[in-house]
Amino acid sequence: MAGSWSQSRTVTKQAWSVIKENPYMLVFPVVSALLAILAFLIVGGAGLAIMGVSTVEEEVTGSDPSTGFVVAGVVVLVIAAYLATLITQIFMGGLVKCADEELQGRDSGVGAGLSAAFSRLGALMGWAAIQTAVGWLLSAVRGDASNNNFIVAMLRMVLASLLAVAWSIISFFVLPMIILRGKGPLEAIKESVALIRKTWGMQIAGNVRIGGLIALVAVLPGLLFTGVGVFIAIGGTPAAGIPVASIGIIVIIAAQVLISAMRAIFSVALLHYVEHGEGYGPFGAQELQAAVHVK
Repeated sequence: MAGSWSQSRTVTKQAWSVIKENPYMLVFPVVSALLAILAFLIVGGAGLAIMGVSTVEEEVTGSDPSTGFVVAGVVVLVIAAYLATLITQIFMGGLVKCADEELQGRDSGVGAGLSAAFSRLGALMGWAAIQTAVGWLLSAVRGDASNNNFIVAMLRMVLASLLAVAWSIISFFVLPMIILRGKGPLEAIKESVALIRKTWGMQIAGNVRIGGLIALVAVLPGLLFTGVGVFIAIGGTPAAGIPVASIGIIVIIAAQVLISAMRAIFSVALLHYVEHGEGYGPFGAQELQAAVHVK
């Protein structure tokens, strides 16, 4: 099988070298996460408040909740999810642009990246809408398990996970296509699928291995710290448990930020390799080839 752990470590080190030389790249995932959460909390909170009005009305009058309030609340929640997704895509699009510039040996910056992303705002708005719709679809498939038995709930969770993986592979090159190739969202999806088919069932493994490597050294310990902290807090010592759990959460968030930046950098390098068969920046053609498993 192409792409051993030693090869994946090489790709990870190459992606890390790009970030280490250009630490400003971490601004994109950090700020996007903060703004996306803030937008969702503000707008989503308004949606929940609207839905809460119908609940109060039901309790006071004893009548069925107003359908209009429920629908309005759901619409506002969808808008909140869309805004959070759009913010994320704008910032990650900026990171893709900066990664492309830096990998070509040209200096870039946060302002230049965001300027490039906003120049493709229309396409990013469309892509964010598609991403939001897919997210809601996956949530619907997954369900809340409230009315299902354990087996049905597990089957739905497995199906949703498989669909999520398939979508991540299909859409792997979409953002670089939008930002670097000037494609619209639908055309970018078609181009992404075409590149995958070009290599006869190519499975993008590099980003998974990068994520897995960081998970091994950061996410898993972070989860362990969080679990131990919660256990200690529940056991009656919150003064000790909460700080431990907080450390775990911080480690997990930091790891996810790093993974997001590495994935963006890797997607740009891999796009260039798939299109031209050449290495890109610190990524050699041999390493990029090894990062892809072809059936």
